[in-house]
Amino acid sequence: MDYMSEALFIYDEHSEYLIEPVSDNPFGTQIRAVEKQQFLSNPQDYLLFSSHLLVSGSMEFIDQMLAFAYEQSLQSTDKPCSLAFLPLPEQRILRHAYQLPSSDEENIEIALRDDIKPVNLQQCNGQLFQFKAVIGEIPLLEAWHSDASAGAFFKNIILGLKQFFRLSKNKISIETRNGKAITTVANGIFIVNQNRGSRLTRAIQQKSSMRSDMLSMMIVSPFSVVEYFLFLISLIFHLNRDNSLPRAVANIQSNEIKLECESFSQALPTAKLDDLKTVECPLHFKIIKNALSINASDRFWELNPVINADKETIRTDNLPDEKELNKYIDKKLPFFSVASEERFKDLFLQLREDARINSLYISLILLSTLLASLGLYANSSAVVIGAMLLAPLMSPIISSSMGLLRGEDLLFYQSLKKLGLGIALALLASFILTLFMPQVDLSGEIRARINPNLIDLAIAIFSGIAAAYTKAHKELLNNLAGVAIAVALVPPLASAGIGLGRGESYVFEGAILLFVTNLVGIMVAATMTFQFLGFSNTVKRKKSLTLIVLVLVVLSYPLYRTYSASLQRYYLTRALANEQLTINNKKVLIEKAVIDYQNKQRIINITLVVKQALNEHEMKLLRQVIKQRFTSKGQIRISIKYIL
Repeated sequence: MDYMSEALFIYDEHSEYLIEPVSDNPFGTQIRAVEKQQFLSNPQDYLLFSSHLLVSGSMEFIDQMLAFAYEQSLQSTDKPCSLAFLPLPEQRILRHAYQLPSSDEENIEIALRDDIKPVNLQQCNGQLFQFKAVIGEIPLLEAWHSDASAGAFFKNIILGLKQFFRLSKNKISIETRNGKAITTVANGIFIVNQNRGSRLTRAIQQKSSMRSDMLSMMIVSPFSVVEYFLFLISLIFHLNRDNSLPRAVANIQSNEIKLECESFSQALPTAKLDDLKTVECPLHFKIIKNALSINASDRFWELNPVINADKETIRTDNLPDEKELNKYIDKKLPFFSVASEERFKDLFLQLREDARINSLYISLILLSTLLASLGLYANSSAVVIGAMLLAPLMSPIISSSMGLLRGEDLLFYQSLKKLGLGIALALLASFILTLFMPQVDLSGEIRARINPNLIDLAIAIFSGIAAAYTKAHKELLNNLAGVAIAVALVPPLASAGIGLGRGESYVFEGAILLFVTNLVGIMVAATMTFQFLGFSNTVKRKKSLTLIVLVLVVLSYPLYRTYSASLQRYYLTRALANEQLTINNKKVLIEKAVIDYQNKQRIINITLVVKQALNEHEMKLLRQVIKQRFTSKGQIRISIKYIL
């Protein structure tokens, strides 16, 4: 490797400690160390010694020297200045940008190599910048794209969180070098140079270079606060790996971009360059090709090939179209996205149809209930699933959720009327069928629906989310049948009707609790999902939703008790299984212990394994030992297996 014969080391008060290691370098390079003010007061005298400048100091000083070297290269084309950077320990962006190591000794070796190559620089209104230009507000994002100390970093995070809920879009007009004109709205704009240490750069331009002919402009324009949050998540966890843009982002790549902008959040429209200086709108960005020759690491040159690109890249599909601009200009960004007019129209037509009572609905309710009742009696899961597919109860629940959200009284009450009729018909049909089948015992399918717990509530909530999401996206409507199977609305109603027909209140109470749990869980979840999808910014029928949520809270208590009891049964049976008892010196093994309920009575079925027969006295002792294990009331049934 060849090295420079001489070089100037220009330092400030932050980098004075590097004078000795630079001057005593082992590469034979003669160094003249000059304090920055001395150099800038009479630079031409020092440049007679060498035009290769090693620069170390604050970022303001480095920016100043960058502009100086560029101007000097324009004036003296026969002997232009070249730069090498010796970053301070806290200057992470500088190190990442030029792929420089953390060791001062290694950086000195790279800086003194006789291997300078040109790079392009970015310019805005005549001002050079290396890393980024920011226009408007992009909360939290700038905290990850700065050299701030830990304290300043967290200060930026807190400031970003305060801005988070004050976001607003502002009108901008963009024109590229090839004459492509774009008028849109945005929260903020980010122009970045190649920086492998930046999450932002990795998210929007996988093939970038500081020797590319193209500027890369990122326009951040989320439709809601939630969407902006998801955009940040995608940056943090690198979710956009297929070269696709995050949903809230557009990207323009051109070697020259002109930008007109109205006020961003009532602030003077300016571009902040490298966090060091600001320039006012209108803004004119362009690439200065081969602006400066520098020294950098081998890794830097490998990652930054020369890219001569004439074709512009315009990726603006994620921006609001011209019809939607007025929804956002000078308005606070909504918490949830606002759905497009086309989606509003299509969904409301479908939901209004779902809220109407017709003969098909009545027929399907009766058929699905009768089929579910027979399947429950026959203990056939396949028949019960078939009944779920036929059941039309999900549609009025989803339409009533939209009525709740948007305060559509007609839609809400029509849906409730249709739902109430469906519930009454289902109970009546299963009740009448049970009168003709009084001799049939309760099957496992029925028993499975009379002890609902918190797991059933969770199923209802996630089913409500899935149903609303499916309904809002017509391309997914084929999946609605799967949601209906997951939540199972008709089988609990059929079980409740069977309980009424048999006169067994515990069956009716348990099954109707499961149905109401499903109903309320779906309705609340679907309402919140529609709001999340942008069909309304706020819930219009707050009193009705509050009442439903209260019902949900009240339901949670018996569901919790059932869930808690099931946990106790699980841990108790697990603890008893394979336990060995000693009764009058005889070994007794508990092979299995199962706790069940019949007619609200607790039944404990225990299977014992013994080698020797137990006499009457020993059986009494065994009963006493087992009863001590179960403090609550219940019937204990023991079966004994003998091993010969």
